[in-house]
Amino acid sequence: MDRSRRGYTLTEMLIVVSVVGLLTLFSLPKFRGLVERNKLTAAREELAAAIATARAAAVQKGRTATLFLSGNQMWVTVVTNNAGSTTTIVPVKSFGTLYNVSVSPKDPALTSVTFDMRGFATPRLSQTGVFRMVRGTKKDSLCITTAGQLMPRGCSL
Repeated sequence: MDRSRRGYTLTEMLIVVSVVGLLTLFSLPKFRGLVERNKLTAAREELAAAIATARAAAVQKGRTATLFLSGNQMWVTVVTNNAGSTTTIVPVKSFGTLYNVSVSPKDPALTSVTFDMRGFATPRLSQTGVFRMVRGTKKDSLCITTAGQLMPRGCSL
């Protein structure tokens, strides 16, 4: 029998395919958890950016700006003239559609946050505003001080 042929036998190929299959099988749950965590973080950053945009617009334009949160949707408007006309500066975004994340305030009465021309929440929030976010088994939150500033992660100063 001539042993000078080069290549792999069918048995060697089956062993390699089996090992790769097992590695993939064990790594899939880790990737699924990573995707959940990343989408939750993206939703949190989107809400934080909208709050920061509302504050900045209020200060820059010298008029009130309001962040609205209704259901799973969020948008920001700013007053543009003395007659009270508003323009939308952050269009309506659905956290459910974009990230498959559910966002809700801890206090059901907190459906909007209005910032005055100095960047403070008006009227001043009666307590720290907490927005809870849930995606699958992962949870996160975003907190606003009574004056309207974003709090660092963990909701403590």
